[in-house]
Amino acid sequence: MSSRLKQFLFGIWGLLLIPLVMPILEKGLKANVFSIPGGVATTVLGNAVVTTVSDNLVALGQQRWFKFAMVFLTGMLVGISLEWLSRKSSERKASELRSLGAKFRSLSDSIKIRAASSEWPDNVRDLKPAILSAFISARKFGLWVPNEHVYQLPDATFLCEYFRSVGKLLEDGQFDKANSEAFSWQPFLDNVTLS
Repeated sequence: MSSRLKQFLFGIWGLLLIPLVMPILEKGLKANVFSIPGGVATTVLGNAVVTTVSDNLVALGQQRWFKFAMVFLTGMLVGISLEWLSRKSSERKASELRSLGAKFRSLSDSIKIRAASSEWPDNVRDLKPAILSAFISARKFGLWVPNEHVYQLPDATFLCEYFRSVGKLLEDGQFDKANSEAFSWQPFLDNVTLS
């Protein structure tokens, strides 16, 4: 829905609220603004004009069609607002998942570079906090992540490939495929750690 249409609907809804709040507004105006004798508001408008306008707006607010219009428009605006919030939430989640994918790919590259130069898993001690953070973020989105057994594997290939393949799918916005891909790694880790 376009921004202008939403603004228009909220504007109409705001105008429809006036007859509903008029009794409260009228009491406040009479008590504070029109009670001052010789005041500008009393001189220009007068109590009779304010009472007439107020009575007409209150009568409008009592009309059956007006109440229907108010309820209908309120329902539309609540629906529009919920849809907007849902879309924003989905966009934020997608952005966070893409960012997680980039983090996965970066970790894959870092681990791959280190795996060639020294002993696994001692060569990634300084990366463990980043790996743990990535795992926690992935769990938050329902992705399967390896447990501590991954550090008992003979080399870093499993972790590198897991981060690379799942990270690529996340970066590409293929979240369902990334979830399936992550789960597909679980049996491999379970079989390797059992032997």
